[in-house]
Order: sequence, then C-alpha cells, then structure tokens
Amino acid sequence: MFVSITNKEQMKKLYDFLFVQQLDFEACFPDDGTKECDNENPLMNGKQEICAESDVKIGVWDGMDNAIRVTGKLTEEVKTVFYQSLLGRGIWKYSFFRNGKEIVTVEDFDDVLLNLDKNEIEILRMIKVIE
Repeated sequence: MFVSITNKEQMKKLYDFLFVQQLDFEACFPDDGTKECDNENPLMNGKQEICAESDVKIGVWDGMDNAIRVTGKLTEEVKTVFYQSLLGRGIWKYSFFRNGKEIVTVEDFDDVLLNLDKNEIEILRMIKVIE
C-alpha cells in the first residue's frame, strides 16, 4: 500500500507503532563529501548520527552516484535519530525490516510503501496514520 505521510505527527505515530518491534533498518545518504545537513542539502539529515553508531554496516548504495547504504539493528539510539529527524525534514530514504522482510519503505522523505498485513493496516487507520 502506497501512502504519502507529510504530517510529522502521523509519521511519529507510524514510528511509535513500528518501534516496539524487533526491526532492522537501512538508510541511504549521499556521500559526496558534504557533512552537514542544512536547507541546501536536506538529504544529509541523520547521516552523521546513524553512521556514528557502533553496530552499523556502511556500504555503497548503487541507487545514486556517490551514495552510501547504512544497515543495522534498530537500536534505541537509532530510533532516537529517526525521531529527532522529524524536527527537520526527516530522513530522505530508508526501510525497516522484520525477520528479513522489508515492511516499510520511505523515499523522498514522505512517500511511504507499507508492506504490512491487513491487521496492521487496520491499526494504522485506527490511530490515524493513514486513511
């Protein structure tokens, strides 16, 4: 199911719903030498913090020139980075995995692909994450 979630409160509710589970994550960032996230380069939001985590793996992402793919367990520290990113634009491109299966993919900050079961979709409707 594809949805657009531009409301930060709705995205926070999605995180709240997901983050009680044991998940892995993948996040992609440009790797062109730019270190800071700002209005000129919002794609960097969360990069420094996520890359600084000790148990993440960093590799090449072939979806864009000069880009990296960061993967790992969704630890409390990484969850905090995702929540804090909502104070800005959010994280540009990421996915969450449960038991190796991609269950949520976000691209371009707020284009969300949900690969959840019917009961989970119903819960997201009930808590007004999606319509």
